Formats: sequence, structure tokens, C-alpha cells
Amino acid sequence: MTRTRSKNNYRLLAVHCLQYLLVFILIASPVSYSQVRTPRSSGQKNTPANNEIDNAKRLLQSGQLDEAEALTRKILNHDTRNAEAHALLGVILDKRGDTSAAEKEYVASLSLNPGLVMALSNFGVLLARTNRASEAIQKFEAVLRVEPRNEVATFNLGALYAARGDYKRAIPFLERAAGIVPGKSELQAPVDFALVLTLVNAYFHDRRKEAPLLAQQLEQLAGNDPRALFTLGLSLADAHQYADAVRLFQRTNELRPQTYEVHYNLGLALYNLDRLDESFKELSLASELAPNEPDPFYRLGLVVSERGETKAALTYWARALDLKPTFPEVNFMIGEELLKARLFEKSLPFYEHALEHSQGQLVYYLRLSVANIRAERYAQARDVLTKALDHYSNDANLYFLLGYTCRADGHYDQAVAAFRSALKLQPDNPDALSNLGYIASQRGEAVEAEALLRHAIQLDPKSYPAYHDLGRLLVKLKRYDEALPILRRGVELNDKDPGVHYQLFLAYSRLRRKDEADTELAEFKRLDVGNRHTVTPLADADTRQPNEVDVLPPLPAGASGDSSKPKTP
Repeated sequence: MTRTRSKNNYRLLAVHCLQYLLVFILIASPVSYSQVRTPRSSGQKNTPANNEIDNAKRLLQSGQLDEAEALTRKILNHDTRNAEAHALLGVILDKRGDTSAAEKEYVASLSLNPGLVMALSNFGVLLARTNRASEAIQKFEAVLRVEPRNEVATFNLGALYAARGDYKRAIPFLERAAGIVPGKSELQAPVDFALVLTLVNAYFHDRRKEAPLLAQQLEQLAGNDPRALFTLGLSLADAHQYADAVRLFQRTNELRPQTYEVHYNLGLALYNLDRLDESFKELSLASELAPNEPDPFYRLGLVVSERGETKAALTYWARALDLKPTFPEVNFMIGEELLKARLFEKSLPFYEHALEHSQGQLVYYLRLSVANIRAERYAQARDVLTKALDHYSNDANLYFLLGYTCRADGHYDQAVAAFRSALKLQPDNPDALSNLGYIASQRGEAVEAEALLRHAIQLDPKSYPAYHDLGRLLVKLKRYDEALPILRRGVELNDKDPGVHYQLFLAYSRLRRKDEADTELAEFKRLDVGNRHTVTPLADADTRQPNEVDVLPPLPAGASGDSSKPKTP
């Protein structure tokens, strides 16, 4: 199956990491204890306990964790209900890496004082760092209800929403934190580079007109700092601004040559621009700089696969699997290459490994089921699709493939149910309608079959299966004059299928057009011999006319889960 070259269905691996890195940087950096210095309200007394807490904060800020912890525990020994002391101990324990104990202290603090900003803010940091973004957002929103102008909460909410891809919500927080007036992308000194970088990325995803100016200002701010330029390049690559990303990676390489990450991401950006030879060079350099990293070998395999070099692609991917046997993307691509070469049985274990070692991606289920169908392992295909539907119950493609599999195995009742489920989700799915029309025709329900097939053609004038099956139905109904233009259109769409030529032979024969009938019969025989090893026979052999070949229609690209050109930095 051909892989389309879409530039919209992927995330570059390094940029995926960047998003989480940004969350960590933007959220973790405020734990430099600006939150710890939360001012007390004017009515709060300057008690000895408060003076001791201030002393503990100073010890913490100077890096004297043992002394800070000892003093904080002393305070709590005398006053177990001191919310600020519990929050401070949470910060200390979090600083030590004991997140479980820190969380208990934050919870204790907030149970005593639900509006304590220090506890809310630092607890939010901990939650974000432990991948509990929704809970972190709740904590930072609670901070803003107490202190609407709290910079840390504003900063972190923008970063969290951006990391989740919710750019509409992220942008107002990021603009406020950066001091940017909405609609005016002008930086005001001083500038937090990481903050503005996140805003640039958000703009590229939601307000593209404002993004280039801000990115240009940020590049000027970066000057000749290779780290800043590289990070900006990653953000631009994530926003599909590959040409600008290439330029920034090349500048970075000039400032800091022979760096694995730079060559790797430069190679990926070039790949996304279809500059394959240059991409190959950069990824090869990356593989030489880090020979034990599997990712460059995976990407090199993608490049040579695009150039049609199957053997080289499989060699690179084998090297990647040597380094990382559980690499799902590599297993998947090997399966794709073998399926493309019609080595259906050999592709199966690689698709299975990809699914096993991934988070159950939909495309992995789809392609494994397609490989099983192509190998005529219909029971296995049904098992895969049934499991997939447990996770993706609203995916029309899965129902279509299930119906297709049941039809191939002769289980028409189950096929009809599955195709109807697909139509509930996609009422104008021509492939499901076409298959239902075929089954209705096989069952002798001619009126319904004709209506379904004509509807499929109306929705998709290039649906070869619908033209083939409608022409076949009209021949069966002895409506030969009507069948001819339908079947001729079928030949225009797919002149390599012997079935449509056989139907034309029947129609011409019944109309006593001997020369044309002989021509179609000869073409049928020629193609039948050449394609006999590729057809997938249907199970209902008893319904066939003499010498007729029934084959499953080709899977449409959407339903077959055709993989896009993997675009990943």
C-alpha cells in the first residue's frame, strides 16, 4: 500500500520532548522559591513562629536543607496546625526528591488553609512535574482566585495549557506573563526567553499572523547563544516552520559544531522539506556522533525508504531494533515495508510488536488488521478489530474493516451490522454503502442493492467497487444496455481487474456483440492468469456464475489506515 506524504499528521520526537521540557522548565523554575516568599496579609501578626518560618525560608534559599528541615519540624512539633510550616516542609521534601512525603505536607497545609498560595503554587508544580496536569491546573487557578495577579500561577497555567495543545486558553496567560498587549507582539524588557518561546509556539498554532514577528524578535534576543537558537529552532519545527528551523539549526551548528542533537534535528527538519540527500547526510553524522542511539537509524531508514531503497531501509531499521528491541515505530515501519512488498505473513509479527510496545495507537490496530486481511487470516483480523473497538468505539474505519473482514469470510450478517455501525458514525461513507450494496445483491435484494450502489457512486464518482458491483448487478438483472456504461467506467478506474472485463464479456455476449465480447473475454483470461496469485476470494463460491472471479474490492486509503510519511523532529 502506498504511503501518502502528508505533513500534518506527525510530531517530531525531539519537539514532543521539548513540550514536556518546556512544562518542566516553566513550571519547575518558579520553585526557586519565589512562592516561598509569599507576603503575609497586613493583619497577620509577626509572631515568634512566623519569625522562625522566615528563618527556615532563608536557610532553604541558601541551600541549607538540613537546617531548614530541622527548624520547620521544630515549628510543627509545637504547632501541628501551622499551615505555612506544612507547606514549607513540603517544599523542602520536594527539593530532596521525596515527592510522596512532600505531597502529604501540601495536602495537610491546604486542609488547614485552602487558600494558602505557597501550598497551592508549589503543590501545582509537583503535580505538573508528575504528569498530573489537570490537577496542577486546578491548583494554579485556585492561586489566581486568591491573587489574580500572581505571576507564577499565570506563567505556569499558560505553559500547562500550551503543553496540552490548548493554545486558545494558553495565549492569554502567556501574554499576561510576558507583558504583551493582545494583538501587539512587542517584547518589553526584561524578557523571559522560555516564556516567550512558549508564546511563539502557541501563536504559530493559533495566531499565525502574530507568530513570525515575535519569533524574529526572539531570534534577535538570542543573539549568538547556541542553546537559545537551538531551542527556538525546535519550537519552529514543531510549528511546521521547517525552513526557518533549518536556518536556526545551521546557525547553531556553526556556533557549536559536532553536536548530536543539532545534526539529528537538522536532519529531521530537512526530511520534512523533502531534502532527502541533505537529511541523509545530517542523520548519518548524528549516528556517528551517537552510535548507540537508535533514533538516527530509524530516521535514516525513513529517508532511504522514501527513495525506494527497501533493502537499505530494512538494514537501518534492523540496527535500530538491535539497540532498542521495543521500538514500536521501527517495528511498525518494517511491517509497512513488508506489506508494501506483499510479504503479508512476514509483516505480521512486526505489526504485532509495534502494537504490543506502544500505547495502543489506532493506526497500529488498523494496519495489523489490514495485514491479517491480506494474509487471509480473517479470524485473527476480527480479533484485532474487536480489541481495537474496546478502545476506539467511535471510529468508523474500525467498523468498516470489521465489516470488510466478515464479508471476506462469508459472515454476511456480522458484516452488515458492522457496515451499518460505520454508517452511523459516517452517514456518507461510500465504501460502507458499496459493500452493503454488494451483500444485498448477493442475497437477491436487487432493489436495495441498486439504490445503495448508486448512492455510493453519487458520493464517490471514483469508487471502482461500486461501479463493478452495480454493473454486475445489472448484468444479473439482464439490463445489459444499462450495464455497459457502468462497466466501461469501471474499466477506466481499474483496467487491471479481470472481474470487470468478465462482466463486460457477459453483457456484450447477451447483446450479440461478438467482436467486443471476444475482446473482453481475451482480456479477462490474460488478467486472470496474471492476477490469480493476488486475489482474495470471497467465501460464497456457490453463488458464482460459471468462470466468474469474485474478489474483494481494494481497501480505501482511510479505512485501511494507510500511514502518512512519518514526520517526526
